[in-house]
Amino acid sequence: MMKRSVVALGILGLVCAVALPAAHAATLWQPDLSKGNPLQGVNGIYRQGVSGTDGDRSTATDVGTAPFLIDTDSTSRKNLWLDGGASDNVSLGDGYDDTDASNPSAPFMLLTGDPNWADVAIQSKVDFWDQNTGAMALILRAAPKTKFSDPDSHYEFQLTTGNSNVLASMARDGITQPNDTTKNPDGSDEGYTLRILKVVKGKWTMLAEINQDKTSIHIPQINRLGIDHDVIKDPSDDGNQDEDLLVGGYFRFVAKGDALTGFVSMDGKTFTQILQAHDSDLKAGLVGFSHYDHRPLFKEILVEDAP
Repeated sequence: MMKRSVVALGILGLVCAVALPAAHAATLWQPDLSKGNPLQGVNGIYRQGVSGTDGDRSTATDVGTAPFLIDTDSTSRKNLWLDGGASDNVSLGDGYDDTDASNPSAPFMLLTGDPNWADVAIQSKVDFWDQNTGAMALILRAAPKTKFSDPDSHYEFQLTTGNSNVLASMARDGITQPNDTTKNPDGSDEGYTLRILKVVKGKWTMLAEINQDKTSIHIPQINRLGIDHDVIKDPSDDGNQDEDLLVGGYFRFVAKGDALTGFVSMDGKTFTQILQAHDSDLKAGLVGFSHYDHRPLFKEILVEDAP
């Protein structure tokens, strides 16, 4: 029987900081967001987003509502960020295990790449727009999809803020709601949790988890009230002021052999390994992003051979 091991770094003060990416790693995808929409992928782009209130947004063209469109408004603070779209009310269900067949929802998702990509790294600068609770993930080794009801298979490195609810299918499979005690600068409760998750034909398994209150490694606090969201650090700042230039943090997910490793960084140059798991169920696949009940922004996207 296949054995699976889990390592959460930082609990005992064990920190692995390395300069990434390696100079010899071949670049597989590095989109130029200044070229605007549509986003240029590798072998096309699959976009998915079904809200429990607004229906299927996958082919919509309004930035911020539709999934994964580039904001090209030069007056906007999120100009030339890839806007993941507002995935409100998605955690109520999903396309392959729906709690309400008459009102379906599915995580917002972007997939691209080559189904044969195996040992691969994906990283991005990420910030959240407007919201404080929800989940965002980097995806590796994903099975291709043509519609949201196709069962998902992939690994993901997930950031949850606000101890938000898990998807209905995740709860079905025993994935519990995060429980971190970290607070926002204004003293309100939020919580920051990182997880490495596996989903195979719609069935979820949690491979590793770390809460901010269990590690000395700083998880980028990029929710609207988080310290890393914008340039104004006053605890009374609500993160929505016009002069609030966005900051964000960097996340990196690497699959190499059976090792799945998550990294964080604030400068995009020196990354700290924070989470690792070993699993051999998924051998290769596409890369991408997913989120639910949040509105993540992405830039400086890089996919490369795993060093």
